[in-house]
Amino acid sequence: MPRYLEKRRRRWYAKLDIPRQLRPAFGGRPRFIESLQTESLTEAERRCPILIAKWKAEIEVARTGDTAPLQHLREKAKGWRDLLDDASNDDWPKYEMILQDEAEQVERQHDGAGLALYKVATRQWVETSEKIEEWLATLDNEPKSIDMKRSDLKRLCARFKTTRRVSKKAVQRWALHLQHEDGLKPQTVRRIMSACRGYWSYLQRLDVVADDVDPFHAVVPAKKKLSKRDVANKRRAFQPSDVVGLLRQAANKGDRDLVRLIWLGMWTGCRIEELCALGVHHVEQDRFWIEDAKSEAGWREVPIHSQLRETMAHLRDNSTDGYVLSGLTRNKYADRSNAVGKRFGRLKASLGYGPTQVFHSIRMTVTTQLDAAGVPEAVSARIVGHDIPTLTYGLYSAGAPFDVKLNALEALSYPTQDFDTKVMHD
Repeated sequence: MPRYLEKRRRRWYAKLDIPRQLRPAFGGRPRFIESLQTESLTEAERRCPILIAKWKAEIEVARTGDTAPLQHLREKAKGWRDLLDDASNDDWPKYEMILQDEAEQVERQHDGAGLALYKVATRQWVETSEKIEEWLATLDNEPKSIDMKRSDLKRLCARFKTTRRVSKKAVQRWALHLQHEDGLKPQTVRRIMSACRGYWSYLQRLDVVADDVDPFHAVVPAKKKLSKRDVANKRRAFQPSDVVGLLRQAANKGDRDLVRLIWLGMWTGCRIEELCALGVHHVEQDRFWIEDAKSEAGWREVPIHSQLRETMAHLRDNSTDGYVLSGLTRNKYADRSNAVGKRFGRLKASLGYGPTQVFHSIRMTVTTQLDAAGVPEAVSARIVGHDIPTLTYGLYSAGAPFDVKLNALEALSYPTQDFDTKVMHD
């Protein structure tokens, strides 16, 4: 009996042992085995080599990590596609026949590979992953957002190897799988579908896929109206006394960077990313400028509160790296707020504050005080960098005068009479 064949109840099976050291890569299986769907030895001997060649290729990839055979097939298909795209009407049939012959040879070596070669080469199939990097390069997003979209689209490609498999029903089933099998939250699945939808729209503009269907539209139910529990779980402002308590705790722990960060936040209402990215060249005696903010409204001039002026001047004059908050580390996205932000999270948790109160809550403390002091919303928005939706103030106004903003900020007040600010100057 041939070494790769085994007869079971009159039917023939192909089999191939997996080397012991490579079995973990195949879920611990000791061997490949698959029915050849025939009782004829002659037919079994004809079908068996195709499976054996495929299995051996998989074992070789597991052994060496070399995916070159697959990559070679992909490049070959793309080369044929370029050739057919450039061929004249007279030459196209001749090239297509040569391609068919080559696809048949590949099919004899690897079951299904020849068909894939032909379909991709003739543009009947398009690999889902083909244009991802090209699309990402067109986006004006932060590196972290680009990486997140790339990660979301890897999920898409793992589910749908070619665009022909992407349909409304198939995407709906995938969305359900992401939630119920992978355990992702609905908002995470919505984010994934949003990235897929943007990419699909790009493919439609390139005529890679049909432009009459958006298979990713509304596959995840829209957000429900906020319940009482949701409202209770939304971010909440700190009380002014809470902010001072955080300040003291940071000082007690000897975390000078965190003390400075909280002090700047409580007198400016700035976002943590804005404060950590603030350069000394953007600071003057009585004001500073936020640039490269998350929105157009965020680009703004901010007066320096009288309680902050001495500290801001000290930080500016003693910086060693060009930043007001000098010496902060960066993560892989060059974000200087990441590490100190995590320290703030641990600090506020140690004082019993939950997930509804974060560093952004200090920003809310500032806006709450401005509101209580009767500061007009348009002025408050100019200070903290919020959009102004009204046509008069949002579109036509040149902004509130500096003195108006400064007087508004001077309304801020905290019980800091017994807090020694020298800790920030040491």
